[in-house]
Amino acid sequence: MEGPLTGVRVLDLSEYIAGPYCTRLLAGFGAEVIKVERPGGDPIRRWGAARGADDLETGPFHLYVNQGKRSVVLDLETDEGREALWKLIDTADVLVESTRPGQLARLGLDFDSVARRKPDLLYLSVTWFGQNGPYSNYLAWEITTYALSGLMSITGEDHREPLKNGGYLGQYLTGHKAFVAAMIGLWERGTSGLGQQIDISMFECIASLLEHFDMQWIYGHTIPPRAGNGARAAWGLYPAADGWVGVVSGPARRWVNIGVLMESEELRSDRYLAPGAQTELRDEIDALMLPWLVTHEKEDIYHRAQALGLPFGYAATPPDLFEVEQLEYRGFFERIDHPVAGSLRYPTVAAKFTDGLWSLGRAPLLGEHTAEVLASLPIEAS
Repeated sequence: MEGPLTGVRVLDLSEYIAGPYCTRLLAGFGAEVIKVERPGGDPIRRWGAARGADDLETGPFHLYVNQGKRSVVLDLETDEGREALWKLIDTADVLVESTRPGQLARLGLDFDSVARRKPDLLYLSVTWFGQNGPYSNYLAWEITTYALSGLMSITGEDHREPLKNGGYLGQYLTGHKAFVAAMIGLWERGTSGLGQQIDISMFECIASLLEHFDMQWIYGHTIPPRAGNGARAAWGLYPAADGWVGVVSGPARRWVNIGVLMESEELRSDRYLAPGAQTELRDEIDALMLPWLVTHEKEDIYHRAQALGLPFGYAATPPDLFEVEQLEYRGFFERIDHPVAGSLRYPTVAAKFTDGLWSLGRAPLLGEHTAEVLASLPIEAS
């Protein structure tokens, strides 16, 4: 199926998650994405691989973020590798890279050098701190940018140390923002006919998540305390018989339904609706709720609460997620065959288009398309 980006060729020189996730989205909407890998491949191929450190094909992160791409292995430290890449650049519309600032300049592949030869190329640089500034060459990892951005200052219990978010939220967020930037860059190129460098800082992407808290400081010079799982009763995560359930007691007009749900006349009392009562009487309210919660399963609580108009949730584990009937109904997971990893279910895209537009295949084997892609490049006249 053709997508809106059919005919757009993308060279993906990026590694790990942020850049490859951007190009995964481009591929899903029809772009031809050629993943240019170093000998040995993108290190993310090994992350969580089923067969250990030598397994380059079954790493779950690789199988996900590199879906729908073609893999070409080039050694850019050699003249032959750089010559092949230049030929690919001549045919490309977009290049995405994630090296530290200045690293590609050493190889003559920085934006200025590329723009002189290919002025209509869109050149996306996805790095921790951006291409300039005092931190631009600093090393970082997830916890570095979470901490520096202020994100950790709002995560965790107020009386304990700040907590890091789980997983790689910052990299996926940056990949999304890079995808949007690429789309805007392609749109602008359609008018000007020229490419440009798009400089994307993961640090700035993560800092943008704190907009609300930053505004509180700017306008009121207040720093909200960390609230953890809830600063007041009936608001936050509580234990259930088989896990954790998210209890939400608001708005106030629905408080009586907390008592209905948990079969407690005491919880229906108006005294718990007085200003500040759910904070001051938290221990008392929790003691009334917990005996009921811990004897009911989390999903049962969720559905019972929703039937009463209470916006509860529950903490789904990964196995739970694959059984959520809402995702199943909407076809969020798609089964795809891979010659090494086998048949697996993959998340699609969190948007539905009436005329399709999204289609994505499996991740490539390392170097699977090297011969095919290089053979298709024009041969320079001698």
